[in-house]
Amino acid sequence: MITRIYTALLRLYPRQFRTDFGIEMQAVFEEATTTQQDWTSKALLLLRELRDLPNSILNAYLSNWLRGGNMSNIDEYIKPSTRWQAFWGILPFLAFGISSMIDKMDHIFLPHRQYVEMATYGLALVGLLIGWIRGFPLWSYSYLGWSLLLAWSNTNISIYGVYWEYQVWIPFGITVLTALLWTRSFAPLKKLLRDSWNDWTRLSLTMYTFIAFMFLIYDENHHPYLMILMIVSTLAIAAGAWFFLRSATLKVRVVSIFGGFVAIAAISWVSEATWDWRAYYGVAEVSVPWYVNALRAVISLIFIAIILFWPAIVGIIHRRINRQTA
Repeated sequence: MITRIYTALLRLYPRQFRTDFGIEMQAVFEEATTTQQDWTSKALLLLRELRDLPNSILNAYLSNWLRGGNMSNIDEYIKPSTRWQAFWGILPFLAFGISSMIDKMDHIFLPHRQYVEMATYGLALVGLLIGWIRGFPLWSYSYLGWSLLLAWSNTNISIYGVYWEYQVWIPFGITVLTALLWTRSFAPLKKLLRDSWNDWTRLSLTMYTFIAFMFLIYDENHHPYLMILMIVSTLAIAAGAWFFLRSATLKVRVVSIFGGFVAIAAISWVSEATWDWRAYYGVAEVSVPWYVNALRAVISLIFIAIILFWPAIVGIIHRRINRQTA
């Protein structure tokens, strides 16, 4: 009876795992039960297996989901997107830049900034749903980033005195549920995890949305040429995403997103340096040594680099595992 219970529990493992190790695990368990002299010892053996079962099953599924790909040369795994795919990938960057520009205009029919931003949020969710159904192609990682970022940034916002809390996450949850019902499978999530494991730059594209969000808001900026600066910034950040999606090597991808950050940071610096914000807000002029400004710039650069390239740790871990198992 105990052996039959154990055999039934093996069905909780992935099919491929059962094919590779099921017979061996069952044989080992049967041999272990024969060495026990009484039913109490056998029951304790089964309880120990039950205790270790959740962790064992989780590791089996993770191993099965992340199987595939070869990180010995990541450039062989990276494939460029088509022009249309690249366009869909940069579309949410353009949409957020346009929504930020609309927020700076005097408009009547859109009296609150969050209404415009919510439209971009809706676009991101639609792209996320389509990308999920299609198995998370490369361009969909930008929609994943924007969906999570805009949901997070609009949590606890106030529109006419009414605070949104978890409600802003409801559309995201509906999108996820719709994708699961549509596909009736966890295969897209499996591919998302596997592709992220084999190609860490996909996660960097997701984090690139945070860089765009920070620099495209232009909050409390009243530069006389603000619209021109915002247009150039939007095109610069979208260009970084475009060249990333169209690239076929790791080096070009890294240069693309880092170059997009450097370009938009330079534009932001020009914006801050060419309008008298201290006079606008009535702030006293304070002399700051050049080395303090240089230190601030270096710290900011390091901070942004960490945001963009922390997924590289995934690649480092993967390469070490491959070397150990080779």
